[in-house]
Amino acid sequence: MKAVCVVILHLAALFNLRAVYSLSCLPKSDRRQFLSEGCSTFASVCIISTAPSPAVASDDRDEHQDVSSLLDAKTIDWNGPSWTAARYRSSTLQQSSSNYAPPASNSPIFYPTWMEGYHKISYKFKGASFPQGRKILTLRTPGAGLGSCLLLPNIGYNPSSFPIHFICNSNAQVYEDLAYNAPRTFEAFWTQAKVLGVQTNYMIDINASSNDLSTKCLVTGEGCIAPNMRPPATRVALDFNGPTRRGGRVTQSTDVTILDSSVQGNFADTYYTAKTFSQYNVNQDLQLFYREVTSLRRKENDVIDGKIRVAAFLPKYIRGMDASDGDLYDDNEAVAIYDYDILLQSIDETEAATF
Repeated sequence: MKAVCVVILHLAALFNLRAVYSLSCLPKSDRRQFLSEGCSTFASVCIISTAPSPAVASDDRDEHQDVSSLLDAKTIDWNGPSWTAARYRSSTLQQSSSNYAPPASNSPIFYPTWMEGYHKISYKFKGASFPQGRKILTLRTPGAGLGSCLLLPNIGYNPSSFPIHFICNSNAQVYEDLAYNAPRTFEAFWTQAKVLGVQTNYMIDINASSNDLSTKCLVTGEGCIAPNMRPPATRVALDFNGPTRRGGRVTQSTDVTILDSSVQGNFADTYYTAKTFSQYNVNQDLQLFYREVTSLRRKENDVIDGKIRVAAFLPKYIRGMDASDGDLYDDNEAVAIYDYDILLQSIDETEAATF
C-alpha cells in the first residue's frame, strides 16, 4: 500500500498559509501525531493510490431525525445505504460509467420559488469540530484534501463571491442547476483548478433517475444544454486541470452521487435540506462519504441567508488502509463536521455572466 501526500496546513487563525509538510517523508507514527495535533483546522492536497475493500453496513439511526436540528447537533449519523452499497466500483471493471457508480437518489430536492434564478453567494467559515476526537482522522477523511469534498473543496477557505443558479421547470418545480453550480463552486474554493467539463445524470420520469451521465459539457460550450432546459440531477462528474505535488498540472476527474435527500420547512420564508453523498476521485482511487445540511431563510431585498454544515465519515475499511492501530470508533458517526455561513443576493443572468 502506497500513499503520497502533500498537506498544506494552516497554522494561524482563519487558515493563513504558513507551512507545507510532506507526509510521505514521515514515519507512520509521526504522520499519526501530525494528524492528531494539526487537523483541528486544515486545508490540504492529498494524492492517494489504493485498492477498494469491503465495507460495513449502516444502521440508519437518524433516518427520522429532525433536519433543522442537525445544524446544531454535536454529531451527525450516517443515514445512507451500507458502505458496500454506497461506494463506487472500479471503472476499469465495468462496461460504462453508469454501472460503477452507486444508485443515485430518485428524489431530487425541490426548493421554494424564491430560490429560482441566479444568486451571488458568499461563504464564511465558522469552524470545524471532531465528535470522536482527532486521533482517528486520516488523509482519506473528506475535506482533508483539496477537492475531496465537492461541496466545500477547500475546507477553511473563504472564497470570493460567485454565481449559482436554480431552475424552474414547466411544472413550477425549482431545483439546483448542478451543471452550472458544481464547476463554479469547485473553482471558487480551489482557485488553481480549472474545470474542463461537466456531466450530470437525469430524471427518467418523476419517480426515477438514470445513472447514465449526459453528454459532456465543455468549457468551450460544446455539448452543453441551455441553462433553463437542464433537468433535475442527482449525480455530477467533473473533469478538471489542477496542480500536483511535483509542480506540474494534470487532468483529473471526480464523480459525486446524491444517495438520499430530505427537506423540512415552509415555502414562505425558511427551508432546510439534507443530502447524503458518495464521491469518487478517479485518479487517486479515493472513495469519500459525507452529508450536507443546509438552511435557507428569505429576508428583505432579495437576500437569503443560511448555513451549510458538512459531516465527514470514515468507514473502517477506508481508515484501515493507512492505520492498523485498532482505534475503536463508530464509523456510522461523523468524524469531522465543517460549518459555514452563507449569504445569497439575487442577481440577473447578465450580472452572473460577469463573474
